[in-house]
Amino acid sequence: MEVKEITFKSAPEYKHLGSSPVSFFCAEYAFSDEDSSMYAGGLGVLAGDFVLEAADESLPFVAIGLWYSGSKNFQQNRNFSIVEKDGKPVVIDIPYGKESIKARVWARRFGESVYLLLLDTNIPENSPENKIITSHLYDSNFQTLAKQEILLGIGGVRMLSALGIMPSVHHLNEGHTAFAAFELLVRHMVDNKIKDARTVLDDIKEKIVATKHTIFALAGLNMSRAEFESLLGPYCSENGISLDDIYKLGEHKNDKKIFSTTQFLLNCAQRQNGVSILHTVFEKLAHPDSVLFPITNGVFPRRWQAKEWHMNPKDKTSSADETVWQIKSDLRKRLVNFVADQTGAMLDPDACTVVWSRRFARYKRPELLFSNLERLKQICANDQKVQFIISGQAHESDAEGQKTVEKIKTIVKDPVFKNKIVYLTNYSIPVAKELVLGADVWLNTPERGFEACGTSGMKAGLNGALQVSTSDGWVDEVNWSNIGFILPGDDTAKAIYDVFEKEIIPLFYTKGVEKLPLEWIRRMRDTQNIINSGFTTRRMLHDYLTKAYLVL
Repeated sequence: MEVKEITFKSAPEYKHLGSSPVSFFCAEYAFSDEDSSMYAGGLGVLAGDFVLEAADESLPFVAIGLWYSGSKNFQQNRNFSIVEKDGKPVVIDIPYGKESIKARVWARRFGESVYLLLLDTNIPENSPENKIITSHLYDSNFQTLAKQEILLGIGGVRMLSALGIMPSVHHLNEGHTAFAAFELLVRHMVDNKIKDARTVLDDIKEKIVATKHTIFALAGLNMSRAEFESLLGPYCSENGISLDDIYKLGEHKNDKKIFSTTQFLLNCAQRQNGVSILHTVFEKLAHPDSVLFPITNGVFPRRWQAKEWHMNPKDKTSSADETVWQIKSDLRKRLVNFVADQTGAMLDPDACTVVWSRRFARYKRPELLFSNLERLKQICANDQKVQFIISGQAHESDAEGQKTVEKIKTIVKDPVFKNKIVYLTNYSIPVAKELVLGADVWLNTPERGFEACGTSGMKAGLNGALQVSTSDGWVDEVNWSNIGFILPGDDTAKAIYDVFEKEIIPLFYTKGVEKLPLEWIRRMRDTQNIINSGFTTRRMLHDYLTKAYLVL
């Protein structure tokens, strides 16, 4: 792709952004299983949905990330092409300590208004240690991770400049992207021959939006003063900028000897948001000076909702109870067949099917369902059948999460749970799609206040899955009375068993004269309406445009 071919054709309402698109910086993106090296979890999937929504609405939008080349599938992904100028690859030069990192640019176009641009260091111009910077997402080595974040931030801003793209606003997601704000600050100081960083801070803040996607501190780097000086000192000195001024913008509030990229990002952004109302409440409790305002996440329906649900509103039979139930029954059968192909387990295509599926992190409490095995065995032995599918994985560095995975795998091998509880391995986007399409019940058990939003329930809800969840993240924003089932914060494990025995299983099997579970179907419809009316990327994107980007 030639640089001159990068143009942004917009919808009429966004015509004024045709020459100044929104820029979106994120460390990960997930679109399909081909991109398996590109994402670690919910942030990547959310970023993918956001890109798809921007393209769907023809909003001029450029997403910036890194080309993680660890996956052969991704290396061979034909959706991408190298960006060239006059027939030669565009190469970006990025300062890092006393050395220079070089990166080429890969591009993928979505519709006529959106580009995903990824920086790749695996090129001959780099040293062997710099070639591998973009091999793996969130590298466990500090030096490599620091290079990744500097590459993403400084490199991303320089790439936009090299391609002649002048964004109207920069949306920076998490502390991983903070060095984009650093480069914008340095460039503004150099261009205007100003030495004092705080003097020009207000000028760049107006064009920066920062989003925190988690209450945890892992979404960015913490480094010592010495490490900070080593990484950025030469660049600041070269441009006559006080390193101390820059350092103070990221000084950790509890330890002045630590530089926090998350703190730096927040200090450089005029508008800062969290990803649900409750997220901003708990941020305020943890950090009393927090000014995060909420823009609750959403999902891209066409990516996650079965096409069978796209009914003709003029066709009364298409929305009849029997049609709704038949669609869900067919999707459940599809999931049962998928599980059989993957594991050999023979689940019942007519049984109430419960799914717990997400990353195995401590606060998500995947072990709660297995806290009382005798009660779980009684539930599984019920004549009114219920079956459970567990899926997900722990990060390679999460020893506790890995142990939980192995413990659950061992439990489900008990003959009592055969064809009743299944652990589905190889969690991926295709697996996630099958789960959200076929689930009757979506089980969500996080410790309240720690799941910043949690969009998996939205995806399942689009397909009529009833929600059984603690009141955390987006779930806390809905009145679930007579629709879903809210688990209490105290003795949550016992409540899970109680709600299945006393409410969910009887409700699923209570059928009217037409042999349909009419009350269950009504709740399915209400759940779908809740998601479609308030938790899609369309609503989320418009919230960002009007509340954060301020470009309309």
